[in-house]
Amino acid sequence: MNVLFAVWELDPFIKVGGLGDVARSFPAALKEKGIDIRIVIPYYKVLKLGKQKKIKVGKVKFFYDKRREEVDVYLVYHPISKVPVYLVKNKTYLGLAKFPDTYAFFSLTIVEIIRGNILYWKPDIIHCNDLHTSLVPLLLHERKVNVKTLLTIHNLSYQGETSIEVLEKLGIAASRCKILHWEIKSKKVNFLTEGIIHADVVTTVSPAYAREILTEEYGCGLEEILQGKEGRIFGILNGIDNNWRHLMHNRAIKYPYLTLRTGSNKDNMLKVYSWEEGKRLNKAFLQKKLGLKINPYIPLVSFIGRFDPQQKGIDILHKMLRRINLEKYEFTILGSGDPKWEERFAWLSKFYPKNISCNFVFDEVLANQIYAGSDFILIPSKFEPCGLIQMIAMFFGTLPIAHVTGGLRDSIKDGVNGFLFDKYTSKALENSLKKAVGIWLHDGKRYKTMVEKAMEMDFSWGRSAGEYLSLYEKLIHGSL
Repeated sequence: MNVLFAVWELDPFIKVGGLGDVARSFPAALKEKGIDIRIVIPYYKVLKLGKQKKIKVGKVKFFYDKRREEVDVYLVYHPISKVPVYLVKNKTYLGLAKFPDTYAFFSLTIVEIIRGNILYWKPDIIHCNDLHTSLVPLLLHERKVNVKTLLTIHNLSYQGETSIEVLEKLGIAASRCKILHWEIKSKKVNFLTEGIIHADVVTTVSPAYAREILTEEYGCGLEEILQGKEGRIFGILNGIDNNWRHLMHNRAIKYPYLTLRTGSNKDNMLKVYSWEEGKRLNKAFLQKKLGLKINPYIPLVSFIGRFDPQQKGIDILHKMLRRINLEKYEFTILGSGDPKWEERFAWLSKFYPKNISCNFVFDEVLANQIYAGSDFILIPSKFEPCGLIQMIAMFFGTLPIAHVTGGLRDSIKDGVNGFLFDKYTSKALENSLKKAVGIWLHDGKRYKTMVEKAMEMDFSWGRSAGEYLSLYEKLIHGSL
């Protein structure tokens, strides 16, 4: 089976968010299951290839915006998974990521490459991801290229609405896009909507999110279109790359404690601590590094994520921090985004410098050190399609405290490997935090059981890849 994984970011070549991690790990898991999977991404100017040798595969020519464009196609191999990666290069549209032209042009490039047999390899399925490649299914239909398509929605709130002019640039008649029958007055086209309509199968990144997006509350205005796709929408929980996490752990963590035993790692000569000892040592290391009070008896609680008030729950987190007695806790905040919210959190940290550490950056080393040194991690998201934070935290034995939504609902069992709260309020978040800290302070046996249960959870990509493989087979054999 041949699968082309179409995506706009890929770690370590270019990484903007969690999709870059997925693009690195998920194809590798499918490759291990015998799938001939290959990745295609734009050849941005900022692409970090390192010492990777690139091979020119060919060139494709086509019209975009009534002008003849040329795209060079290169092949490299992913430095970790060795999955083949096609880089498509065009200075005008693919050098920088600019919506809408970059993604419209990228989608057309993918279709024309397959149509022209530039790769001397034809996919049975093109696996599209989010709005960035959502026009591929439509363009395949327009160009009469017979390839099955699967669209994964990683976050429904990012839809890619833009002027109808982009259809003219692609040479597509407006009447071919169903969404225009509803939005004809605004003369808009919605990339993600077109992907949902024209893809053979739609998946989301967790079973709960697949159900949620069919409702008015979480459907982001597309619930009726999604309901019309009933029977062809599937939720498959994302995973994490345990091999990568081990690698990052060993690189970043001062006192490694990946196993539940004390001993020595003979492969890299690292001393490996028990999780209790490792947690204690890494907590002290983190407290000192961040300028917090070095105290093993004060709960260290973290937040890692985008400062997005529409999704990530920073509004209820901030309200809680303003209300509780901060001197009884230590909080470390890592993330960036909305400048106004960054300023609000920074203001709090100025008054409580020994209890709140704010770090408005993307720092993967510090992130891993926070996972390792924290007792709990807060994930108060209003909605969360999947979430990787809770999986990584459990990998480190850090118990998540999360709002019961989307993939958080699917991966966290309340009172078993973490804590969940129902209502999206600062008071519900506070109550859940106090419950968790109460167990940490007064019921060490239960806390230990929960941590070890969390560390034993299998969120590896093997399980998810198996579910996708089954779905691919049904799609190819026409049994959907």
